[in-house]
Amino acid sequence: MLVATVEAIEGRPVQWYLGVVSGGAVMGGSRLVGVVPAAAGEAGCSPAAHPVDLRDARDTAIFEMLREAAERGANAVIGVGLGYASIRVAGECPALMVTASGTAVRV
Repeated sequence: MLVATVEAIEGRPVQWYLGVVSGGAVMGGSRLVGVVPAAAGEAGCSPAAHPVDLRDARDTAIFEMLREAAERGANAVIGVGLGYASIRVAGECPALMVTASGTAVRV
């Protein structure tokens, strides 16, 4: 499946627009690799204790977005954007939330 941050893929005109699709990943606790800086001074929340792998989080969010696109019959997602945020889950150390969204299309 094609994935592009641009609104059109040269030489591949859009035949059908299938709607907005999105995916997300929350990486926290032992799954984090490079911690959110605000957590560095909190008890039990040192970067060494909770590392964050940004690539894993990003890839998971994109994979979830592509799964939704495939369910709609898309063969491409255009206009893809990524979002990153630090969140606190159930009073634990800050976690990283990554979202991916775009427009599912048939080209």
